[in-house]
Amino acid sequence: SPYLEQCTRCAQMIEYSEAWLYHTLLSCRGSVALRACWFAVPSATLAVLLLQLDDWIGPDFRRETGLLEFKHSQLWSVSTGILAALVGFRTKRAMSRFWEGTGLLHQMRGEWFDSVSCCVTFSRSALETKNEETLKFRHTLVRLMSLCHGSALQEIGNASAESCQTIDPHALSEDTLNHISDYVACNFNRVEVLLHMIQSLITDSLDHGVMRVPPPIASRVFQTLSRGFVNLLNAKKIVDTCFPFPFAQLISFLLITNMFITPLMISCLFETAVATAVFTFVPVFGLASMNFIGTELENPFGNDPNDLPLDHFQEEMNNCLLMLLHGSSDIMAGISSSRCVFDSQKIKASLASQRHHSPAKERERPSVTDFKKYLDLNSIEEEDEDAAVALGTDQLDDSEMFVAAMASGSGGGSSEEKLQPPNLLASMSKVVGALQEIKKAVDTQAGEVSAGVQEIQGLTSKLQSLVEPALAAAQAKTR
Repeated sequence: SPYLEQCTRCAQMIEYSEAWLYHTLLSCRGSVALRACWFAVPSATLAVLLLQLDDWIGPDFRRETGLLEFKHSQLWSVSTGILAALVGFRTKRAMSRFWEGTGLLHQMRGEWFDSVSCCVTFSRSALETKNEETLKFRHTLVRLMSLCHGSALQEIGNASAESCQTIDPHALSEDTLNHISDYVACNFNRVEVLLHMIQSLITDSLDHGVMRVPPPIASRVFQTLSRGFVNLLNAKKIVDTCFPFPFAQLISFLLITNMFITPLMISCLFETAVATAVFTFVPVFGLASMNFIGTELENPFGNDPNDLPLDHFQEEMNNCLLMLLHGSSDIMAGISSSRCVFDSQKIKASLASQRHHSPAKERERPSVTDFKKYLDLNSIEEEDEDAAVALGTDQLDDSEMFVAAMASGSGGGSSEEKLQPPNLLASMSKVVGALQEIKKAVDTQAGEVSAGVQEIQGLTSKLQSLVEPALAAAQAKTR
C-alpha cells in the first residue's frame, strides 16, 4: 500500500504441518538438534572409545582401573534425575512465558484498535458540519496509533526505530515530527510520548466538537488506551526478567557432567559399539535439546525463527487502522425491505429447515422422518388418539399409553407444524399427564402387592407358631 512506510522484515515464525512426520523431523530451520549434537556426539564417541580400551591396552584394563564399577554407582541416576527435573522446570516456565507474551501482544492490539475505532465512530456526527476537521482528526489519530504500536513492538523486540512499518508517518506535520524527535533525543520513552499525544488529540477533538459524545462515554477511550499500555509493560516484564542465573549455571554444570558420566555408565552395560553409541547419544541429546528449547522460548520477542512474528502483528494493526480510513467505513448498516422476513416464527422455521438440510447435522441429529416414525404421526388419527388416552391403564399397557399421549398433541397439520415449539410443547404436556396416570396405576398395584406380602407374612408367622411346639415335642420324645 502507498500509505505504508516500508521496513526491513523480521524473521517469520516457523509454519509447519505434522501431516508428514519425516518432513518435520528433517527440517533444520529453528531446530535445536545441531546444538544438542555438540553434546551428544562427543559423548557417544567417548562411550565407544571406553568400550575399546580392553582391546587396545589389555583385556582387564577397565576392571583393574575400576571403570566397570560405575554400573553399580548411583551417581549417574541422581545427577540425571536432578538434571531432568531442572530442565523440565525451565521448559515449563519458558512455555508459560511464550504463551503469555503472544497473549499480551494480542490484547494490546485489541485495546488500542478499540480506542481508535471508538474515536472514529464518535466523530461521525461531525462529518456534515466539520468535514475537513474530522478527516484531519481521523488521519492524524490513525498515523499516531500506527507509529505507537510499531514503537511498542520495537521496544520489546530490541529493533531499531527505522525498522518499523507504519502508516505514512511523513504525512504528520513538521511540528509533530519535531516534537517526537526532541522527546526521543531527551531519552524519553517513545511509546509514552505518542500515547500522550494521542490523548491530547482526543481531548482537543472533544473541546472543538469533532467528537460529540458525553464525557462518561468518552472516558472509555482513555481506559482502553491505558489497558493497552499496561499489557505492553507486562510484555516488557518478560523481556527484562531473565531465567535466574543460579538455575542456568547449575543446569550447565549438570549437562557437562552428564556428557562424561553417561558414556562411563553405558559402556559398562553393553558390549557392542553400536548399542553403546545409540544408548549414550539418545539421553544426552534429549536433555541438551530440552535445555536449548527452554532458552529459545524464554524470550518470545526477537528475530529468531522460534520468536513471535512482530512484523506480522504490525501488519495486522495497520490493516485494521486502514479499514477505519476507508471511504465506506461510515456506512450505516440496514436491511432490505423486500428480502427481510419480519415474522419470528418464519425465521425459526427457516433456521430449522437449514439445520435439516445441513449434511453435518444429518449425521448428528435425527431427521423429521425418523421422528415421525417414532411418534407414528401418520397412522394415528386425532379422534383415535383422544379415545386411546381416555381408555385408562386397565385397557392400555405403558407403551400404548405413551404413544397415544405423544400422538394426541400432534394431530392435524403437516409434520413440520407438529414439530413447531408450541405444538411440541403441548404434546409433551400430554405425555407428562399420561406418565402421571401410569405412575398412579403402578402405585396402586404396588400397594396391593405390599398388602398381599404382609398377609402372607402373617400366615407364615401363625404357621410357625403352630409348628414350633410340635417340633419341640417330637424332639423331646426322641431323646
